[in-house]
Formats: sequence, C-alpha cells, structure tokens
Amino acid sequence: MRPEEYLLIIARRWWLVLLTIVVAAGVAFVYSSTQDETYQASARLMAIAEPPDYYTDLYAKNRLASYRDQIDNYDFVQQALASADVDIDPGRAVNALSMGHNPDSNIVQVIATDSDPELAATVVNAVASEFVAQMDRENEVIRETYVDEDQSIYRGGIVRISQLDTPGPPESAIGPRTRLNTAAAAILGLAFGVLLTFGVAYFEDALRKREDIERYLDLPTIGQIPKR
Repeated sequence: MRPEEYLLIIARRWWLVLLTIVVAAGVAFVYSSTQDETYQASARLMAIAEPPDYYTDLYAKNRLASYRDQIDNYDFVQQALASADVDIDPGRAVNALSMGHNPDSNIVQVIATDSDPELAATVVNAVASEFVAQMDRENEVIRETYVDEDQSIYRGGIVRISQLDTPGPPESAIGPRTRLNTAAAAILGLAFGVLLTFGVAYFEDALRKREDIERYLDLPTIGQIPKR
C-alpha cells in the first residue's frame, strides 16, 4: 500500500478514531478525578565513613543496599512508630513507605506517600530518627567490644548515619495527575483507534467505491447505481 492509502483508510473512519480518543480520555479523567489527593514527604540519610578513607567510604556505600531492607520492613517501622510515640497503624505506614538510593552516592532517601500529609511527614521522621538511633547503638557496641578485647581505642572502620532533612507536612499534592493521565490516555486512544480502523478495513470485504474496484480488482467501472 502507498502511504496515501493508509491515510485514506483513517480518513474514511475518522469517527472511530475520535471515538476511541474520547472514550479513553474520558475514562482516565473520571478515574483520576475520583482518586484521593496524595502527598509525599522525604528525608535523606547519609552514610558517613569513620575514619574517612577510601576503603571505609566504599564499605559505607555497599552497606546502603542492606539499609534499605532494614528500614522498609514491618517490624522496624512498628518499632520506629512506638519510639516516636505516634498512633499510626504500622501496616498503613509500611504501605506508604518507599526507599530511594543513588548507587554513586552515600545517601539513601526515605519516602512516604499518603493521602494525609501529616502522616507522611510523621512516618518519614519517625523511621529516619529510629534508624539513626539504631545505628548509633550498634556503633557504640562495636567500640565497646574492641575496647574490652584489645584495651585500646577502636580504630577500625564504622559507618555513622546522619539525617540531613526533617520534613514537615507537604503543602502541595503530587497526585492524582489528572491532566497528565488524561493526555496519556488520549494518545493511547489515538493509537488504538488507528489500529482499529486498519483492523476493520482488513476484515471488510465490501467494495464501496469505484476507486476500490479499480484498486483491488484491477477492473474498469462500466456503470454506477445512483444514490436516492
């Protein structure tokens, strides 16, 4: 087929393409409009190597992956909420919680997304504070153990965690993205509509115009029944 023939197929059934666009965009708009607004709070935790040399710093970076697993689990979140003395369901907090990590940096990000902005900020701060306190306790045990065994100041490498942010309740919602979802659905509707027109044309066996007879049968038109 020549390019103009593809365009002709679409032009003949333009209403079908338009219909799929309107339906897809309408469904996305209605769905997005009925969703609750969501808010996101985040805090950065930095792993600091002590003493600050290359190998200890590399060790700190490698530990970050395990920190994500330590933080994002039910037992730890439950402990963090209890330590912060906040009345939040641990299951809801775990569902709101996620982690971000750039492998090239010494920073891991604690993120909470929820329909309640105060809850999101509270969960992030509780989890971040508890993890910093837990790592401080572990480091103290390491120091005391080496002092007891070697009777000398511990000079091996440890990783200290520092909380860089203490977020408050976010003021603006991050979702739902009604306009973006509607536009994306419209584009998908356009693509589906075009494919649908080609599918209809492929399975259609009627020759409706003189051009169709000449194109597909390679026969001249000798007569035409007028429309009433």
